[in-house]
Amino acid sequence: MKTSTIVASTIGVLAVATIGYALYFDSKRRNDPEFRRKLKKERKRVQKLAKEEANKLSTITTQTVEEALASIKDEDFPTSMEEREKFCMEQLSAGESLFTQGPENYGTAAICFYKALKVYPAPAELVMVYQKTIPSEVFALVMGMLSKDVQSKQEKYYTVFPPKEMNVKVDEKPEGVTAEGEKVMRRGLAATKSFSAGQTIYSEAPVISSLEPSLEGDFCHYCLKQIAGEEPSVPCAKCRDVVFCSEKCKTMAGQEFHDILCTKDSEDASSPERSLSEYTKVTRKLVPEMLAKFLVKMVHEESLNSGAEYNSFDHMERLRYLEIPPSAEEEKEMSLLKVALGSNIPGIDEFITEERYMLMKGRLLYNLYGISTSLDPQHEIESLPERLRSVRDGPITGAGFYRVSSYLMHSCEPNVKITFSDKSHTLSLEAIREIKEGEELVVGYIKSDKVSTEDRRLQLFMNYRFRCMCPLCETTD
Repeated sequence: MKTSTIVASTIGVLAVATIGYALYFDSKRRNDPEFRRKLKKERKRVQKLAKEEANKLSTITTQTVEEALASIKDEDFPTSMEEREKFCMEQLSAGESLFTQGPENYGTAAICFYKALKVYPAPAELVMVYQKTIPSEVFALVMGMLSKDVQSKQEKYYTVFPPKEMNVKVDEKPEGVTAEGEKVMRRGLAATKSFSAGQTIYSEAPVISSLEPSLEGDFCHYCLKQIAGEEPSVPCAKCRDVVFCSEKCKTMAGQEFHDILCTKDSEDASSPERSLSEYTKVTRKLVPEMLAKFLVKMVHEESLNSGAEYNSFDHMERLRYLEIPPSAEEEKEMSLLKVALGSNIPGIDEFITEERYMLMKGRLLYNLYGISTSLDPQHEIESLPERLRSVRDGPITGAGFYRVSSYLMHSCEPNVKITFSDKSHTLSLEAIREIKEGEELVVGYIKSDKVSTEDRRLQLFMNYRFRCMCPLCETTD
């Protein structure tokens, strides 16, 4: 059967929900247990196949691959589902027509197949189809283009992130040696210009944030700003506890996560969304709820068709993470997450594997910052149970996950500090002392004053799995 015929039989009913690298699942296939088992097996085989096909590139030079990619570098690919579907089918038909005309057209045919792959919602599935339906020489070239494109995307990432206007860049820094004597490198932030004490280096809104559960109703559910008694709040029309400080925050929350995660109290007393919400209230653990928000926001980002080269999942996967052994707690959290999102995000069961959930949770636990908005410092509030980078001037009112600030490394003698000057979840990085261009920016993850070196190092190791080698720890060791 022709490649285009196989694809045409499924492309019209593919789900439009995307999470992370987003595997779109055909709704019919998604309900077929035999297909799901086969798909898992095939994905592993595709990884092995990619390596094997790379060996076949001896007859297809690196120059050929690079020339092929260069030929489509500046091409604008369609973004809407309808346009992508039409474009994909056109490229598949053109590729088939070309390779049937003989080997001299294999290169051009491969470009067509690769362009179809760029817009197809389930690229892993299309690779499987290619492997069975197009000549091995053409397939090897497509795989070579795919491999080169992925490599180029990886290498380019830190040339465009962080944005230049944030006045920082990501640098690699030495971090000791392994037992075998090999150097260990880490990534940190360095200033791209000089700053004096008190200057703000950048401000950054979080990818996601969550409020301390007991503060719901008094603080904005979206930006975490306190709503003073005399100020009118904007309630959610469907759930009783959540309020917002403005119509803007209500709209933003609805678009990014709340329309799906709203507990809808007035509609169904046993709503699946409420189970996750109740778990958050009882345990006061914010990470499961934040992961739910993150995944829903991924769907929202995809729906915008912004054409952005990197999405939030691309940012998350490059960050440090804690290795957490799975337990009954994580099993329960995964179950709650799947139930809360299942009716709104097709394919969530397949996406949230134990391995992926543990990695995402580990990345949040390593990189979350405690947020201190406008709660009275005298207000007694119990510390949240999850680890947070939390040297604050006031009580913690919530937690936030930030793209750029996640790269800030710890020092017991920091040169920058975190502030929340507008009393919302927007983080500002402020210089504590003079900072020169190129100097690494380091922040305190924990309070270091009046704490012994031994205790600081123990706390940092227990929470973040590293031995602090900052000047203060080294000189007082």
